[in-house]
Amino acid sequence: MEKNPNYWNKGLPYVDGIEFYNVLPFSPEMASAILSGRVDYVRAVDPVTTRKAKATPGMSTTDHYQSVIQATWMNNKRKPLDDPRVRRALHLALDKPILVDVVKDVAPMMVGGFIYPFSEFATPKEELGKRLGYQSDPAAAIKEARALMAAAGHANGIKGLDYLVRDVATFKLWSQAIQAMLQESLNIECNLRTVVESVWFDDTKSGNFDLAIGAIVSTLLDPSDYFNAWYGKDGPQNYSFWDNHEFQALTPRIDQEVDADKRLALIRQAEGIMEQDPPLLPVSWEKINEIWYSYVKGHNPAGYFGVYDVVRLDTVWLDKS
Repeated sequence: MEKNPNYWNKGLPYVDGIEFYNVLPFSPEMASAILSGRVDYVRAVDPVTTRKAKATPGMSTTDHYQSVIQATWMNNKRKPLDDPRVRRALHLALDKPILVDVVKDVAPMMVGGFIYPFSEFATPKEELGKRLGYQSDPAAAIKEARALMAAAGHANGIKGLDYLVRDVATFKLWSQAIQAMLQESLNIECNLRTVVESVWFDDTKSGNFDLAIGAIVSTLLDPSDYFNAWYGKDGPQNYSFWDNHEFQALTPRIDQEVDADKRLALIRQAEGIMEQDPPLLPVSWEKINEIWYSYVKGHNPAGYFGVYDVVRLDTVWLDKS
C-alpha cells in the first residue's frame, strides 16, 4: 500500500507506504517475525511471545477483547444430538477452566457461556462461576450430566461420533481434551477428523458432522447482532441447525425493547433457555495480544474490539531517530 498524495485529510497519511503480511495467528512464524525485527507490528500473538516482548526494551504490547466465540457445534439433525438432554449433558461435561488452561501458551482465552463475558449484558463472572458447567470443581456438573444421559436413554454412553476439527493449533488441542472429557465422564466416543478450513466450512454447512469445533465472529457486542446470527433459526452461523421456539420468540422482543432493565431481563431469559438447551458448546472466549516496536508512533489499539476492528493506519508513523 502506497501513500495517497491526494488523501482527503491534509497532512495525512504520515507514512509513505505499508507492507502487509498474512501470517497465521498465534503461530511461530508470527513470533519469529516480530522478535527478529522483520516486521514492525503484529496482531494476534501467542502469550509466550507477548511475555518476551514485555521484557524487551524498545517493544510495546497491549491486549484487547476479541469478537469471537470458540465453540463446538452439535448437529441437531442427527440422533442423539437432537435431544436437548444430550446437548446439555455435553455442555456440563466440558471443564471450561481446564480448556482455557490447555491453550494458555498458545492463545489468550477466558471462560464464558453464550454471551460475550466482557459485555454489559453478561452474567457477572462471580455468578457464572457458581453455575453448573462453569465451576472450578466439575463434580456436580458431571453428576447432572450423567443423570441427563440416563434420562435420554444413553446411560451407557454413545459410540462413534464424528468430530470435525479445523486444522488450527488451538482447535486440535481442545478437540483432544474434549474427546478425553466426554469419554471419561459420559462414555461418549468421538473420532477426531481434522480438515483444512475450506472443508470444515463445507461440511458444517452441509451437516456432514456430529460435532464440529471452530470459531465464529460478530460485529457488535449487542445480543441483537449475534443472537440472530449465531443462534437464530437459519442464522448464517447457526452451524448446529438449532431451533428453540421459545428462544426464537424472545429475540424480536429483545431487538425491540427500549427499556434497558426490561431488555436485560429478556436477555437473561434467553441465556437461561440456552443453558438448558445449548445451541453450541462454549469452549472459551478470546483476547488478542498485540506487539509493536516503540518507534511505531500514533498507534493506539487499546480501544479495539476484535481482530477485525478498524485500524487508523493513516495516523501511524515510524520514528527511528
